[in-house]
Amino acid sequence: PRQQQQERKKWTPPAAPGPTLRQRVEKKEQEAGLRCCDVSCGVGPSDEDPWVDAGEEALRQLCIRPSTPHKTAGLVCSHTFHSSCLVSSERVSLALRNTEVAFVGSEGKEVEVTCPVCRGVGRVSREEWDAGVLAL
Repeated sequence: PRQQQQERKKWTPPAAPGPTLRQRVEKKEQEAGLRCCDVSCGVGPSDEDPWVDAGEEALRQLCIRPSTPHKTAGLVCSHTFHSSCLVSSERVSLALRNTEVAFVGSEGKEVEVTCPVCRGVGRVSREEWDAGVLAL
């Protein structure tokens, strides 16, 4: 009658108590409109330059609208982006797919884009796109 040795449970660190300091700061910056939903937001404050001196137009955020004709109202998703952040992200996405920017709509007044967070496909106006191109 040997007693079976109980197997020891493998040690694992305890769960984190909540968001990190960086996550909390970035959330507050997003709520204040300084940072957009893009994980590589280039307009918001950074560790090297915590004071944002961008103009009001550069801080303005836009939403992606549906691209299907029967869904003219509403948004593709709830994510918002600075125009320059969306252009930068879309250029990377297009380069990976080896494709060009798609100007669509009547007279090419809209640009087809993909949300960098949820991958929802929709459109932004040509003016919003051009503002992002100029801001880069």
